Amino acid sequence: MPAFATAIVQGEAQVAGRLADFGLVPEQLLAVAKTARAWADDASPLMPVNAPGTLAYIHGVMELRQQVLDGSYVVDRTCGIEAVVNRDRLIRIAFQNVDRACDPNFPPNPRSSKGSASELLCGPTLFEYAGVETGPLTGVLSDGLPTYYVMVGEDGSVELSHPVISNGSYVQFHERILISAPDDDWADAIDPETGPVEDFDIPVRFKTSV
Repeated sequence: MPAFATAIVQGEAQVAGRLADFGLVPEQLLAVAKTARAWADDASPLMPVNAPGTLAYIHGVMELRQQVLDGSYVVDRTCGIEAVVNRDRLIRIAFQNVDRACDPNFPPNPRSSKGSASELLCGPTLFEYAGVETGPLTGVLSDGLPTYYVMVGEDGSVELSHPVISNGSYVQFHERILISAPDDDWADAIDPETGPVEDFDIPVRFKTSV
């Protein structure tokens, strides 16, 4: 798949202006990051090893919904991905734990491999695989809505970004909105062995008649 330029939005005024396009303010997404971090930090060593990441994911999703559900945003579970959606503004937003966020030179990576459902929402089209440039496409992916993620890094950094997902990871970004990169250390909150359980591929088997 050919590379393409990522739109990077940074700076307080620019970020606030871009989030306003989605009916959001930075404080809402900062609250999501703060909540996810707090729950990851609160995991007991007696819990399963994936508890920090899983708690961050569960409460990150809940806080995202508490922050934005206002009648225009509603709960969305398209393809089994827990998210919110605003069909008037043509955007879906989900939550993701990442290794780091808000670094313009190093794109974030998900802390757990993305499943086929995520790729269905954010994967490259067949045209992109073939290197064919097209005009606007209709009826592509699941419903044509771009899916952004509130990406929270191990240090509490946060960005709102629109990735292209392929083979379980982010291969490109359409847009990255860099919200906050705090200096405090969260490096041990989530490690590769304690990644969140957040993408589920559910096998469906049909019974055969006896």
